[in-house]
Amino acid sequence: MDGHDPDPAVRRFGLLLLLAAAALVAVGALAGSRWLLGIGVWTLVGAGPVEVVYRP
Repeated sequence: MDGHDPDPAVRRFGLLLLLAAAALVAVGALAGSRWLLGIGVWTLVGAGPVEVVYRP
């Protein structure tokens, strides 16, 4: 491997999902909203496979 990322758009998408999950979990925890916590957790669950499958 030459260290070249074959698809930076997928890397950005995974990072975006991770940041969105962190924001949703933080806001949900501060607001005491289980809905936001749940959505944040499922967003994190979705970000995991994207990162694992598209890792160069």
